[in-house]
Amino acid sequence: MSIVEFKNFLLPEPGSLKTSPEDMTQMNLHLQHLKDLQAHLTQYQDYLGKPPLRISREQIREYVAQDNAKGERVYFKHMAVDSVEIFCKFPNSDVGALRLIDLPGLGDTRIGDVERVVRALRDQVDLVLFLSKPSNAGAGWQDNEVHLYSQARRALGDKLPIERWAFWIFNHDSRPGADNIKQCELLRNSMSSSQITVADTVIVDCTNTGEVSSKLIDKALEHLASNIQRNDREYAENIQSALKNVMQNFRDILSAAQSLLRDEDSFDDRDSGTFDTLFDDLWDEICEELQACVEDGSELRDNRENPCLPLKDRIENVLDEEENSEVGVSEEALKKASRRRGGLGSAYEDCLHQLRTGLSHKMQQNLDDILDNVLTETKNKLCHILGVTGRLEKHFHVCDHNLFGELINFVEASGYKNDVPTLLEGFTLVNDWTMSYRSFIQHRIRNSLNALDPLDGECMAMGSPTSELQAVENLRELYKQTIYTLRKEFDGIYSEPNKAAFAVAEEFKDIMIRPHDTNNVPRLINQWRKLYRSIKGDIWPEEYGSSQKRRDVCSKLRVPLMNLIALCNASDFNFLE
Repeated sequence: MSIVEFKNFLLPEPGSLKTSPEDMTQMNLHLQHLKDLQAHLTQYQDYLGKPPLRISREQIREYVAQDNAKGERVYFKHMAVDSVEIFCKFPNSDVGALRLIDLPGLGDTRIGDVERVVRALRDQVDLVLFLSKPSNAGAGWQDNEVHLYSQARRALGDKLPIERWAFWIFNHDSRPGADNIKQCELLRNSMSSSQITVADTVIVDCTNTGEVSSKLIDKALEHLASNIQRNDREYAENIQSALKNVMQNFRDILSAAQSLLRDEDSFDDRDSGTFDTLFDDLWDEICEELQACVEDGSELRDNRENPCLPLKDRIENVLDEEENSEVGVSEEALKKASRRRGGLGSAYEDCLHQLRTGLSHKMQQNLDDILDNVLTETKNKLCHILGVTGRLEKHFHVCDHNLFGELINFVEASGYKNDVPTLLEGFTLVNDWTMSYRSFIQHRIRNSLNALDPLDGECMAMGSPTSELQAVENLRELYKQTIYTLRKEFDGIYSEPNKAAFAVAEEFKDIMIRPHDTNNVPRLINQWRKLYRSIKGDIWPEEYGSSQKRRDVCSKLRVPLMNLIALCNASDFNFLE
């Protein structure tokens, strides 16, 4: 959990832990690496967690290597290094741009290094060079070499076997007393028995620049140039084939899932009979309640000719206040305004505009809230029938005006939109029904304010005032005329909100249970059946509660599943084109 804890931790000795024989070699390698990391912690600890560093060319060796030029193991900073990027000019410019990736060596497979090798080989490399230096004292294939090769093979697997794009390089030490040429040849000849296959092998003295260039680099680049297009094409074709197989399997799974969803909508004879009995009883109750909501003697029908009292009280209170108030314009104020505006006529018109806009503002205050309360109350009545009598509250957990929004969202999200169009029409009708001041009353108020419009004939008939006193008297008279006109106008519309509420409720009832074409009644009832079948576990928990969870999941999956099927059928996923 911490560097200090790691420093003081007593690591087991390699070979002391019990594991399978095939895992023992790898475990011992990891244990040895941990011991090395622990022993040299003080020499690299300060670099852990630091952001990337930019170093000079002369510093490269001490950050990436273990030994100095003399072969002495004095460098340990590499233990803290994740990766190194070195930028340099490539002398053979005719070859083009090359990127050389020096991956962890055959004996350096730390935790995570194998995955790093596999990722790099899969995503970034066109030709891989395995490099090993056999000992002149005797050589055999090491477990770590075979393991790393097998891990490298799985980078692209059968999509492009690694023997098509890999060389194995045996580093020939030609120094007197250290010559390992025989061991290099021995290993090369025994590759097949060790199940290591590559495109080619090269024995070369890696300290000899000329030999490396002629024996290795030229050969490797020639192989790359000759085979890269073929390799890319074969890899792409294999990927395409694998993708088609995956997509076909995916289509089969989607088809099976679609069948399961269809099964959820099927009923056996016994279940269908139980559901029909329960639904028919509930349907009769819904029809009875919706009919009673608007029939003779119902509150909505009786109130449709009655004034909407909150609206009437609000308007008459404003008109009473204004009728008993002064216009708020004095002769002295008109004199000042006349001097400022350059004449009595302009000042008089300004006063008319101010009186008209002020009265209009007072009339419209709080009207939207009053009208909104009327429609909300009507929506609540209808939703109470659906939520309580129709038991929809048991699934949607609301029985007020919000139920319509929940029903619409449910129908559209569950994929039943095309199966219950009449129900969706009725839910949307009431849910979207609005009454506002601007759509319902504003034009009536504005027409009643014409007496305060200097361009209107009624106002112009009063004539232009010749003095400030006459102007004040005209304003008072015109204001009283306007109040009278507003009273007369509103006397005939106080009942309009109640009429609208009744009309919407009656239309909703007709859509929901009484279609204009009697031939559509069975079709309408089937839409209700479809809705209730989808949530029957919540509506009748004793009879169907155990299966509701599964039905809910299917309902949520139906639309995404259909979209996935449509997407799969619309494309052949041929990226080669």
